[in-house]
Amino acid sequence: MRGAESRRWLGFILALLGPVVVLVTWEILARTQTINPLFFPPPTSLETTARKLISSGQLWDDLRISMLRVAAGFVIAAVPGVLIGVLMGLWWPVRAVVSPIAAAFFAVPKIAILPLVIIIFGIGETSKVAMVAVSVLFMVVLSTMSAVLEIEQGYFDVARDAGASVLQRIRTVAVPAALPGIFSGLRLALGFSLLVIVGTEFLAAKNGIGYLIWNSYQTFAIEKMYVGLIVTGMLGWLLNLVMDEVERVAMPWRAPERRRFSIPVPQAVRNWFMATRPFSFTASIIPALLGTLLASIDGAFSLSLFVMVILASLLVHAGSNLVNDYYDFRNGADKPISRGNGGFIQRGLISPKTILWFGLALFAIATIIGLLIVARVGWPVLLFAIPSLLAAYLYTGGPKPLGYVALGEATVFIFMGPVLVVGAYYVQAQSISWEAVALSIPVGLLVTAILQANNIRDIRDDTDAGKRTLATYIGYRWARREYVALLVGSYIAVALVALGGLLPAGILIVFLTIPRAIELVRIVMHRQDVGTLNTALRKTAGLHLQFGALMSVVLLVAAVR
Repeated sequence: MRGAESRRWLGFILALLGPVVVLVTWEILARTQTINPLFFPPPTSLETTARKLISSGQLWDDLRISMLRVAAGFVIAAVPGVLIGVLMGLWWPVRAVVSPIAAAFFAVPKIAILPLVIIIFGIGETSKVAMVAVSVLFMVVLSTMSAVLEIEQGYFDVARDAGASVLQRIRTVAVPAALPGIFSGLRLALGFSLLVIVGTEFLAAKNGIGYLIWNSYQTFAIEKMYVGLIVTGMLGWLLNLVMDEVERVAMPWRAPERRRFSIPVPQAVRNWFMATRPFSFTASIIPALLGTLLASIDGAFSLSLFVMVILASLLVHAGSNLVNDYYDFRNGADKPISRGNGGFIQRGLISPKTILWFGLALFAIATIIGLLIVARVGWPVLLFAIPSLLAAYLYTGGPKPLGYVALGEATVFIFMGPVLVVGAYYVQAQSISWEAVALSIPVGLLVTAILQANNIRDIRDDTDAGKRTLATYIGYRWARREYVALLVGSYIAVALVALGGLLPAGILIVFLTIPRAIELVRIVMHRQDVGTLNTALRKTAGLHLQFGALMSVVLLVAAVR
């Protein structure tokens, strides 16, 4: 164990050391003119150029245009690519027809087809998107086909003997078993999409990150060229992280194995961190992010204020989780055989008093950050901050805890929906927005659904301990219906906001998450075992994350236009 821990630390240090050594060596060689600084300017000199590109808006414009081309081309290729690959893997006649075409086209250098693509689609945006789609389509097709072919036939035989239809065999056997291979292909295709679009923009574009690099080279603006290259590298890294997150959601059972980079920390510190229940942090990050993005659309954005709002929200949320653990343990709501996700007190890993003081310390740090925000924005911020802090403590603390008198759901809806979204907007814009109020409704409903999943799981324990949540009053049957109403209500609210013209119609993209919502409804309506309900709780938090992330992307695109 000690050897494994040492290797993790060594791996972490080496992962940081590699880029640092390269940058320091480059800096020294350029400063001492061992290499020509005209062609290899020192890294520290690139900051000024990067600032100019950002302040002028050129870098954002080029980045946005390239990303839109990559996203459009990748989606256009990935969806039919996976479908064709699955069909090829399952049925040999389809494989016999498509395989020669796919293998032949895959071998053609992609930049060689650019003239043909321009002849077909012209020199506009369509040809650039088509170039990406055509280049990665067969990569996805072939990797998906290979993944399906590697599935043992026995699994299909068992499904067929159990009476599964063709579609059920595809949905329950072929696609889940092939997902690792499919994602390997998608990951390669996404990285290749960036490569293709940069190359295409070299030759056939007047904007985009590739054009920035090539035009800078042609005009001998070497520092701008390096900034473009660095941004391209960071973009590739970010796309990889996005795919990691998508893969983690799609295949949660593979997440620990797929983790490529982790910071080795002592077990005690890990226990402290896990006691804050980090899986739930999206409930505070997403609302603050959405409020900030809305303000950005209205032309108000400060990165430092955004970071402070996120930090303060996270600290209050984490502190509230810890204080809740202490009072639930003291009041008997969390028993030695706890159904919940914490259990650090029950297992003797952290003492009750220590948990309480840790939670209060996080509240104190959040208060300091809040006061810094007040100093910059003004006293009205206190109208959001003070009630939020009190609600976080009084949820289970105080003489009449809100969570013990059936007010927990309302508290969570108000303070992790409207108050947080509108508060984050106010910090940036110093005004109230009706759009922020409208957007906070579906967000608040989904956060409340997370709590409702928790309360359904705990109805029996809470009743025994005298903790009266709304679920304990109305019982399993109506509590489940309330959970369904919260999920359905969130989609209806988004539809009303978008169709009413308050926000971009693009936020309707959240309807892509409906399959996950249907899966959750089935679990909550029909399952009672604690393990499955714990899974439903985590997946509800995941739905909130997906829902909020999709809306954030739409708002971000609207903000940078």
